[in-house]
Amino acid sequence: MRTRTIAGIGAGLTAIALGSLIFAITREVPPPPIEPVAAPPPPSRGETRLYCEFYNFAGRTPKVGFYFAGPPGGGTEYGQLFQREADGSQTLFDERPTWTYDRSGEAPILRSPDGAIQINLYGDGGANGRQPDAGGWFEAGLRSIQYLNLDGQCRRTES
Repeated sequence: MRTRTIAGIGAGLTAIALGSLIFAITREVPPPPIEPVAAPPPPSRGETRLYCEFYNFAGRTPKVGFYFAGPPGGGTEYGQLFQREADGSQTLFDERPTWTYDRSGEAPILRSPDGAIQINLYGDGGANGRQPDAGGWFEAGLRSIQYLNLDGQCRRTES
């Protein structure tokens, strides 16, 4: 008799638990309200960044890289932030050497302050009908006595 009572209580509790589970699954709960997300602020018109890297003749590893800060509003003076060599050494510039950006030719050109290095930016801003790839990289060429003539690529980013 006692076994039947315990079995009955167990069956009753199981039925209540099952009923509660079914109720919880099938009831319609209104979705939480969607709160509007604030629009992102417009991009600042601060300085842009330009990173260029140029490869050894086999085109597999970078030989030299240059990182510049471009002026706001599309000016012509670019400050060099650092230069990285193939051996991993890096030169940081506290006082940024000013490179000159020239769009007068067929492709834009970035010239070092002493004129010893010239970077041809073949695909910058759609020059020569070329557009940057999906990652923002575009074709560039380095012309100098120190590094010889090297092919490479550059990419612009916002600061």
